[in-house]
Amino acid sequence: MKIGIMLRHYEQQEGGVKVYTKKILPLLFNYGTRHRFVLIYQNAKLLGTYAQYPNVEEVAVGIPGTVTWDQLAVPWVARKKHIELIFNPKFTIPFFSRAKKMFVLHGSEWFVIPEHFLRHDRWYFNAFVPLYCRHADGFVAVSNAVKDDVVKHVGVDPRKVFPIHNGFDPGLFKPVHDPERLRLVREKYRLPEKFILWCGQIESRKNVARLLRAFAKISNEVPHKLVLAGEQRWSTQAELQVMHELHLEDRVYFPGWIEHGDLPAVYSLADLFSFPSLYEGFGIPLIEAMACGCPIVTADTCAPPEVLDGSGCLVNPLDVDDIAAGMKRVLLDPSLRAEMIDKGLARSKAFSWDQCAKQLLAAFDAVGGSSMAHSKSGE
Repeated sequence: MKIGIMLRHYEQQEGGVKVYTKKILPLLFNYGTRHRFVLIYQNAKLLGTYAQYPNVEEVAVGIPGTVTWDQLAVPWVARKKHIELIFNPKFTIPFFSRAKKMFVLHGSEWFVIPEHFLRHDRWYFNAFVPLYCRHADGFVAVSNAVKDDVVKHVGVDPRKVFPIHNGFDPGLFKPVHDPERLRLVREKYRLPEKFILWCGQIESRKNVARLLRAFAKISNEVPHKLVLAGEQRWSTQAELQVMHELHLEDRVYFPGWIEHGDLPAVYSLADLFSFPSLYEGFGIPLIEAMACGCPIVTADTCAPPEVLDGSGCLVNPLDVDDIAAGMKRVLLDPSLRAEMIDKGLARSKAFSWDQCAKQLLAAFDAVGGSSMAHSKSGE
């Protein structure tokens, strides 16, 4: 089968979708040797990125804009190159093409917590994501929770949705025991001696304000500081206002964005990864933390219960007292911490990019042919 892959987003800002794309493409090429892949870029400078793969052809169409590129450039390439299946690792597809169409839905937060998006974003997601879901011949949901949400809110045929879990790099994400490496990373980011870790984009969907309130409730009972590692977004200042109201400035530290290669040491240095997001479609940091032996407190909603499967402490993300109690319980109970670390290390082995790529190729076969039969589980 000739498979076209839309890569307009390939040179955009770093983030989960770009990580997904960079991890999954080489594996698709290696495992899908009976297929030919046509990579479609918007920027000609990217040509040659995957030249080493014999089953890959790269083309660039420099039409500016997003809608025009998706809806004009991609169908044109599909006709010219006789593409049978168009796949987008992000969540758009061309509406007018004879090729079969697939994309990846990395979350369903637009339907579940729409109030946490700007008005124009809400309009776009509510208008177009249902159209993409309905016009696609099949699409990937990164968790069963996302599949359930999209079936509920959009009303798509559940047989069109392939729940396939994300993966992680087990060669990188593992417990770091080397004292010198730990020391260097601690010094590089000026990390406190004892700390609770949170990482991501500091915005309202990540529930940072409630995390700060919960931390304030236990701050007199634990010696830890709260480390908020990540980049700031449009709602950051509103979330961090709580820190000033509660006079937590001396107990909260912002190291900025942590380099990917340093994350395992940071997880290993932390006594707790507290991640009580209002919504996570999957939550790759959860498996990274588990794989590094860092115990987790996270939300009991959306995908985290599915990802952790009993290996972490689940709390109500809307209940500050419950978040505080979960954090305190894990920090002050050594036997519980040890149990969670062991379970997390074991659970992390259930995820891999290899497995993700193989399941994605099976989905291509199902959509590219006439069969829509597939397993409900992404594991």
